[in-house]
Amino acid sequence: MRRTWYRHDQQAVVDALRRGERPDMATTMASGPLDELVGLHEALGIFEILDGLPTTRRRRGIEDGLLLRTLATLPFVEQGSLSGAAGQLFGEPAILLHLGFSPLQIEIGDNERYRHPGGRKAESLPCHADTLRDALRRVENKVWLRAQQLGVKPLYQRGLVRGRVYAIDGTGLGNDYRLVCLVCVSAERPVIVAWRLLEGQASEKGKEAAVTRELIEQALALGGEDVMDLLLADALYADGPLLAWLKYQKGIDVLVPIPADRDLHQDMMGLARGGLLKFRHHSYVRTVQGHKGRRKIEVAAQDGLTSWDSFVKAARGYGAEDPHLWACLIHELEPRDLKSEWWTLASTRPWPTPVVGFQSFRPRWHIENDAYRELKEGWRLESQRWGRDPATQYGRITLICLAFNTAQVYLSRSGARAAAQGIRRLRRQYRPELGTAPVVIYIGPAYAVLPVEQLLVLLDASPRHSLLPFQIRPRAP
Repeated sequence: MRRTWYRHDQQAVVDALRRGERPDMATTMASGPLDELVGLHEALGIFEILDGLPTTRRRRGIEDGLLLRTLATLPFVEQGSLSGAAGQLFGEPAILLHLGFSPLQIEIGDNERYRHPGGRKAESLPCHADTLRDALRRVENKVWLRAQQLGVKPLYQRGLVRGRVYAIDGTGLGNDYRLVCLVCVSAERPVIVAWRLLEGQASEKGKEAAVTRELIEQALALGGEDVMDLLLADALYADGPLLAWLKYQKGIDVLVPIPADRDLHQDMMGLARGGLLKFRHHSYVRTVQGHKGRRKIEVAAQDGLTSWDSFVKAARGYGAEDPHLWACLIHELEPRDLKSEWWTLASTRPWPTPVVGFQSFRPRWHIENDAYRELKEGWRLESQRWGRDPATQYGRITLICLAFNTAQVYLSRSGARAAAQGIRRLRRQYRPELGTAPVVIYIGPAYAVLPVEQLLVLLDASPRHSLLPFQIRPRAP
């Protein structure tokens, strides 16, 4: 296969159009949301990271860096399936040029796979979806873990992970996988700072606290030892030794709900029955799946509790002289749920009032409502797998989480500026005077970037009136 390289030659293209020659190709350089998300991905260094990933490549064809950049863009596309998203993306030649595809690759593809007697099928241009899937399989899990760390680090360096309150929880992806994420929930929009994909239905049994510790250590290594102040954890991901390690080794406090069969909860219930707790009424608005509802509770707190034996023992091992916990007993009044009418929050921090402690736990719902629900419903994390083997899943989860973070940043004020900078970097021939949607024309060995109005003039169909500044208005020959 012979490659054709196009040089930037404005005058050569203009002369060819005036002679009536037909262009080889034409595309626009519009800046829509997809362009800007791709530009922000570039600005955050995601494409550079993917270019440097080692793979187990054993065949010729499109280089893996280009395939991985394409895969990293697919989560931004509306279609959820791999073939559907690829087909939609391949209909955007301007985006493909940004990613690094040459005009020849866009036109006829770049490898001999999926050739048919009647010629290459349309869905194989510039490459087949199976070629993209194969690229995912050629990257090992440990490599994806490194890509995860490299992709999150710029968010900390640019100050895009704001606040020091984090939450950890897991969600099932069918019956085969479970995704566990550590999410910064301080700001309006959550950012995923570390994650693990676990295999099997019992993948977490006996390992929950170990996964939590691993994710926290990763976040501290990326953002610094003082990046986290409070961890909101589900009971599944926090045991006594983990709480002691966080409190007395890392200086991180924890808020965690306690199961009803734990001694700490039973102690709080006993104090309530004995009239030794002072309850306060509190009402708040909770939003679930976009629906707001007012809830009423009564809360009471008690400090100095020592009935979590594993915490007390581990804390003393770290040199704590008087390890104890603060607990808040919550009684649901309206709406009443008999399954969780009474429940307890435990914390390594003594909160000033039970209401303050309860309110401090509420941001944990961001990880369910704004992270997992968004990933599953908006990003089709569970319904579209892109393949069945674990290697594909590890790669897909990494690319979607990185894209999720880029989208969260994109919606912020600083993210919009970074997206614009990324677009400018991607356009090698960026010209401000061309406007927001110039046209790229390929003729023979040259290409040119032209304003739409100038293109119409060259085609002898100039508009009657011009909106361009007088000094740069095109003149008819």
